[in-house]
Amino acid sequence: MDLPLKSYLLGGKVLFFKIIVNWNPKFTISKIKGRLNNIIIIWFKMIEDTGIFGYSRAGSINGIEYPYVINVKTDFVENDGKLNFMGEEIDRMLIYPSQIKQEIVETESFVIIPNGAELIRRPKNLVSIIMNVHEKYGFSKLIYLSGLPDPYSIPALVYLGVSFFDDAYFRIEGINGLQFTQYGIRRTNEDQTENNMNFVRSMLNVIKDSIMNGTLRDIVEKNLVSSKAAEMIRIADYSYYEEYEKIFPSRTPYIKANTIEDLYRPDIVRYREYVANLYEKPDLDVAVILPCSAKKPYSKSKSHQKVINSLSDLRKYIHEIIVTSPLGVVPRDLEETYPAMFYDIPVIGLWYEDEKVMMKRMLRSYMSRNKYRKVIAFVPDDLEFITDSIPYDTEFIEFKSSNLSKLRQTVEKEKFASKSIDQKKAKYESVLKYQFGSWILPLINGYSLRRNYNQDMIVKDGKILFVYNERLGKFTINKASAEMFVKNGRFLVEIDDFKPTSNVYAMGVRDATDDIRQEDEVVLVHSGEIRGVGIAKMNARAMMELKKGIAVKVR
Repeated sequence: MDLPLKSYLLGGKVLFFKIIVNWNPKFTISKIKGRLNNIIIIWFKMIEDTGIFGYSRAGSINGIEYPYVINVKTDFVENDGKLNFMGEEIDRMLIYPSQIKQEIVETESFVIIPNGAELIRRPKNLVSIIMNVHEKYGFSKLIYLSGLPDPYSIPALVYLGVSFFDDAYFRIEGINGLQFTQYGIRRTNEDQTENNMNFVRSMLNVIKDSIMNGTLRDIVEKNLVSSKAAEMIRIADYSYYEEYEKIFPSRTPYIKANTIEDLYRPDIVRYREYVANLYEKPDLDVAVILPCSAKKPYSKSKSHQKVINSLSDLRKYIHEIIVTSPLGVVPRDLEETYPAMFYDIPVIGLWYEDEKVMMKRMLRSYMSRNKYRKVIAFVPDDLEFITDSIPYDTEFIEFKSSNLSKLRQTVEKEKFASKSIDQKKAKYESVLKYQFGSWILPLINGYSLRRNYNQDMIVKDGKILFVYNERLGKFTINKASAEMFVKNGRFLVEIDDFKPTSNVYAMGVRDATDDIRQEDEVVLVHSGEIRGVGIAKMNARAMMELKKGIAVKVR
C-alpha cells in the first residue's frame, strides 16, 4: 500500500518520506526503526534557509550549502547524454549553451536561468529576468544562473537572489592562465584553476556569513570590482525600489556609507521617503538646522554638545534638525533610530553633486509639509547651499564656537513668541510613529513615562505598553500593547495552534501582514488570540512561502 507523505521525528531530525509497505494498523514508528530492511524510503529534497537578507538566501539542500558554485566535473552525474544534479535532470545545453536565446527552466527545486555569459553583457535584461522569477516563484525555488564568466559579479547576483552558479567558465579561464584576485584578474603562464576555485569558495563563505549577520549590502558595495556588478546594483535600486523595499530588512547592524550607491540603499530611501512625506514635527515653530557629526548619535559628539550646553534651557522652544548625507534630514527626535544612529560617512566638508541635490530636495519636501515661523541655519560654509531650499525666513550663522553666543541670542529673541515642549515625550512619540505608524498615538493617549532598570517605559493604566531599547533606538512591543496591533491589523503573524517558546519556524506560519519587514517587532496570533511577541527574522512573503527556517524570534 502506498501511504501519503508523512513527517516523523527521528533522532532529533524531521524526515520527509513515503513508506511503501504492506500496511498493518499496528505498524508503529518503533517498528519502522526495526524493520528498515522491509521498507522502501523515497527521500524528498527540502530547501532549508538558515539566513535571509532580502532576496538573498543562505542555507542547504540535500547537504549542499548555498550560495554555491557547482563543480561541473564532480557535482554533475552524466547519464545518456543528460546531466543530473541532486537527482534533477539538467540539459547539457543549459550549461554550455549553443544558442544565445534560451528560456528559463523549472525543475523541482530550481529555476535555471541559462546563458549567463551572454546575459551578463546586458545587466538590465538580466536583472529584469531575475526579478520576474521572484515575482512568479517567490521563495519556493532556488535560482541557478548557469554559464557565468565573471566571478566578480557573484556578490551582486547573490544580492539579487541567485543561489547557484557553475564553474564551467571559471575553469576555462584558469586553464588559460588567468587568476582571479581580490583586485582583479592577473595573467600568468600557469594553470590557475585550483586557485580560482579557492578564490570563489572564499568569496562565497564571506557572502554566506554576511547574509547570516545582516551585512550583505555592505559586503556587496565593497566588492564592486566588476562594472557589470555595479550596474546591476544601481538598476535594482533605481528601477525596483518598491519590490526591494518590501523585502529589505528594517535595520542592519551598521551602514558604511562610503560610496555613492548608499544614497539609494532601500533602507536609506525608505527613511528619506518617511521624513519627506510622512514625518510630523513636534508642536514648535522655530527650527535650528545643524550639521552632522562623525559620532552617533549626534548629541553625543563634542560639536553638538557645545551647541546643547550653550542653548541649554532654550532647547524646549526649538526644533533641532540635522542635515547630512545619505539621510538628508534627521530631526533630533529621530537621531537615535535606525538608520540615523547606525551609519558612518567620511566627514570632509565636501559634497558630491548628487548629495547636494538630494539634501536640497529633502529639505524642500520636508519644509513644504512642516511649517516654521523662523529657521536658523547654524551650519558651516560648505552647507550654505541648503538655505536655497528653505521657503521661510532663514537666518544663517556660521557653525563655529565663537558664534555660539550669537546663536543663543538669536534663539532667545524668538522664545517669547514660541511654545515649549517636553523633549523626551516628543522624542518617544516621534519614534513610535516612525516605527509603527501614526495610528499608534491616539491609542496611548494619557500615557506616562517610567524608568526601571535603566530603561524608559511607556505606561498607561498601570500597564507597561512599550519598553525603549536605547542601544537599538526602538521600542519593543509588550504583551499589554499587543491587543492594539491585533485590533488594527498591524505587524501580525498568524501561526498554527501552538504555544511559541524561543522561535517560530516558517512551517508554523499561516499568514503575515504585508507591513512586516525583517527585524520588525511583531505580534504572534492564532485565530485572534495573542500567543506572544517577537522579532521577525524573515519578511512577510518569505514567512508564508518557506517551510524551513526561523520566521520569528520570540521574546
